Amino acid sequence: MDATPTNTHPSNALPLPQLVAARLAGDPKLTDGAKSRIREALGGSEDGAGESHPVAGPVYLGKVTVTGFRGVGSEARLNLRPKPSVTLVVGRNGSGKSSIAEAIETLFTGTNAHCAEQRPNRTVRWRNLHRGEQTAVEARLTVEGDSSPSTLTRTWTGEAFTDSQAVLRRPGHGTVPLEQVGWEQATRAYRPFLSYVDLGNLINGKPSEMYDNIAAILGLDHLNAAARRLTDAKKELDAVVNAEKEKKPLLHAALEDVGHDDRALKALLAMDGREGRDGKGDGPDYAVLDALIAGVPTADEGRLREARLEAAAEGPDLDRVGAAVDALRHALADVDDLKGTAAADAHSRAQLLQAALRHSDRHADDTACPVCGTEEVLGREWASRAEAQIAALLREADAVREAEAGLRTATRALHDLILPPREVPAVLGEPWQAWRDCRRITDPAELAERALQAAVTLADACEVVARKAGEELAAMDERWRAVVDLLAEWTRLSRQVAAEKSRRTETNAALAWIKRLTTEIRDLRVDAFAEHTQRIWEKLRRQSSVDLKPVKMHGSEKATVRKLIMDVTVDDTEAPALSVMSQGELHSLALSLFLPRAANADSPFGFVVIDDPVQSMDPAKVDGLAQVLDELGRDRQVVVFTHDTRLPHAFRSQGLPVTVLRVERGEKSNVHVTDGTDPVGEAIDDAMALARTADCPDTALRHVLPSLCREALAMAIVEAAWLRRSRTGQPADRLQAAIDRTDRLIPLASFALFDDGLVHPDDDVKSRLRVLYGPDSTTLIRQCQRGAHPDGFLPSDPVAFVRKVEDLAHRIRKQDKKEGNV
Repeated sequence: MDATPTNTHPSNALPLPQLVAARLAGDPKLTDGAKSRIREALGGSEDGAGESHPVAGPVYLGKVTVTGFRGVGSEARLNLRPKPSVTLVVGRNGSGKSSIAEAIETLFTGTNAHCAEQRPNRTVRWRNLHRGEQTAVEARLTVEGDSSPSTLTRTWTGEAFTDSQAVLRRPGHGTVPLEQVGWEQATRAYRPFLSYVDLGNLINGKPSEMYDNIAAILGLDHLNAAARRLTDAKKELDAVVNAEKEKKPLLHAALEDVGHDDRALKALLAMDGREGRDGKGDGPDYAVLDALIAGVPTADEGRLREARLEAAAEGPDLDRVGAAVDALRHALADVDDLKGTAAADAHSRAQLLQAALRHSDRHADDTACPVCGTEEVLGREWASRAEAQIAALLREADAVREAEAGLRTATRALHDLILPPREVPAVLGEPWQAWRDCRRITDPAELAERALQAAVTLADACEVVARKAGEELAAMDERWRAVVDLLAEWTRLSRQVAAEKSRRTETNAALAWIKRLTTEIRDLRVDAFAEHTQRIWEKLRRQSSVDLKPVKMHGSEKATVRKLIMDVTVDDTEAPALSVMSQGELHSLALSLFLPRAANADSPFGFVVIDDPVQSMDPAKVDGLAQVLDELGRDRQVVVFTHDTRLPHAFRSQGLPVTVLRVERGEKSNVHVTDGTDPVGEAIDDAMALARTADCPDTALRHVLPSLCREALAMAIVEAAWLRRSRTGQPADRLQAAIDRTDRLIPLASFALFDDGLVHPDDDVKSRLRVLYGPDSTTLIRQCQRGAHPDGFLPSDPVAFVRKVEDLAHRIRKQDKKEGNV
């Protein structure tokens, strides 16, 4: 079997990481940012951490020891020859063979298909019930080029299945953790383990999973892992963009529903931003949006501003105004009470003399009276007399003067209360103007009347306007609060979208580049892989009318669609493979997909471990599987675990070299692996042990001993029948069915003695047996069969009897084939 189909295209000349690095460095269309995204995604695909100690291989399995793992209790040893060959590990269900297979897989990977397939609500029982205090798996490894074997050991340090550590001890290289050996990527790309669960997943998994399985075979797992990381990153970035786009129209509608609220208008304008010289918006005004969200006052305009003015409107303090008006009226009354009194007359005369004196001072040369014209009456003497008279009159008029001063003070106090705010709501313009006009009134009586009336009117108007404006503001605030959370969320998303714009562009470019490269390399390699799969299928499809068409892989660069296309023709009619194939054919197809992966020349593993591949296969396909495994075993160490004895039989019947080991389980999970290469020899050994048993009961010698000998002859005859069938080309399923229907040795011998595959008359068979193996052969066969009868058969010399049976079985198996005999 060719390990790796040839392909000389330059894309296959370099290992994938070097190829990707070369392509990436030489692409002028990618920005530095996009290249960084690609390197980050690829870097996450690297194996292990820390210092690396790669083992190139190929690596072969030697002795494997398992202790306390699943069905294995005390230490079980599986001795394998570390070189290309085929080894079958055979055992009944429950014998512990699958536990050994899973242990080998876990040793290299830290997990296995059985544990990985557990449902979350089920507990993985990985420690053995009878030997749970210590769990360990160890294998001696032969690394090509090393002078002595290495040892890989995995031990468990905790109660969880994942609490394990594995180390590799390699002569000349020391002991290193398995993570530093560099096999992690290889175990995914060239996976050398195939369990029954894996077998089903290869053909029954989701289309994307089947695609990824084959992509790993093609060596594309590294690129696909990077694509998945970039896809995840793109989804996260797109989710933010989509959320922002989804919330923006909702926010627009909510803001428009707020009504005459300037905050809503400001938010709408801030969301769209301003248009630059290039005609493009420069993005949202986050400063305004943040202020609106935080409730920080901004420059108000329109109804919101007016409503706030109205709500803050406060009229005159009626108590103070009333007190001032009362004081003014009292002062005015005091002045009115002094009118017509001597004090008032003295006050008036004093005022008159003061006026005359001021006139005389201004006109010192004019002594004539300005009133009556009398000459020389306003001289110095007159002035002296007038001054003395004024002082006397003023003393007499103090009450009037105090009353007038009180009136002036009261008037000024009322005027001082008439101070309007810096800004007056328009709706209060008239009452505020009426109140302000009172400052220009000089008549105390009129002032008192109009000021009180204007104050009451203004105070009532302010109370009504403030109450209504407060109610309006409360309604506006309630509507605003209903949208402010949505505004805050959109602002956060919008800011995040803006911040991640370049990253989003880089990620999209990186993902498109990775997908293009993956598609290119995939298409170059898939043809060679499909050819290899086709060759394996042709051997496994024995007696099947299904022809496999070339396997194709489909993946979209613009979507996440990944699927494996497997079509077949059934009697020249095309159909999807998974819908028309039987279970056995599907398992054969899965093996056809898996084995090229294990046979890849780039794999560091020189071995492949397969568990239960024979299930649901008919005998013809089992023969084909034996041939496929034989060819694979020429370049690989093939270890197959099976409970089906047809597979070892298929190897022997076709003369294919194979080593058979038998697994048996005793009490308390004691599992033993022994050499099971010759089942005929094992039956003879068991019979000989019984024959040589001292004081053996006659019943055992009469019934058990002949039955063991009969089993040895039956297996020898069946082996010869299959060898004859292999030469004559008879259908395997027909022979198996005939063998299953036959329970006597003479009819069974027909299949080993004649080429037509039919049951011949007993006399013809006996005659043929005597010719080939002597006259005692039929007697010996009859004696073996009597062991199942009530009277049985008691040989006179049990050891001699077993020797004769052994000789006959040997001759049946080794008869010269050149003469057409078995």
